[in-house]
Amino acid sequence: MIIGIGVDIIDIKSFTESFNKSKRFRQRVFTENEIAYCESKPNKFQHYAARFAAKEAVMKAIGTGWSKGIQWTQIETINNGKENQQLKNDKRDMNGGKPEIRLSGKTLERSKDMGVDNIHISLSHSETQVIAFVVLENHK
Repeated sequence: MIIGIGVDIIDIKSFTESFNKSKRFRQRVFTENEIAYCESKPNKFQHYAARFAAKEAVMKAIGTGWSKGIQWTQIETINNGKENQQLKNDKRDMNGGKPEIRLSGKTLERSKDMGVDNIHISLSHSETQVIAFVVLENHK
């Protein structure tokens, strides 16, 4: 049963301008694994924007925004891909594969209280925009 959906679309140019205005933004919003992944890409801002959109979409699906103890870094986009490279805290190769969401802290607690047992995420991008779509599911 679907118990929450969220979607977010971001203009990459506007996101990049905002990203570059604050030196703390990257550490405040993204996990070490996300930073390592994005920094490894030729068009890193497209990937940062997609992960930011994913975080926004999850917050919308959970229904809290970033209130009630929900924090940006408690929502992490990982890639379930080839297992030939290890990055930071994740044994999966973050250079390819299906994106997945990993929750922690208050965000994980909130999702468990809602009965979430599966999170589906789809990310897509063009040269100018990225979109993230999230479905929270309960199999009971």
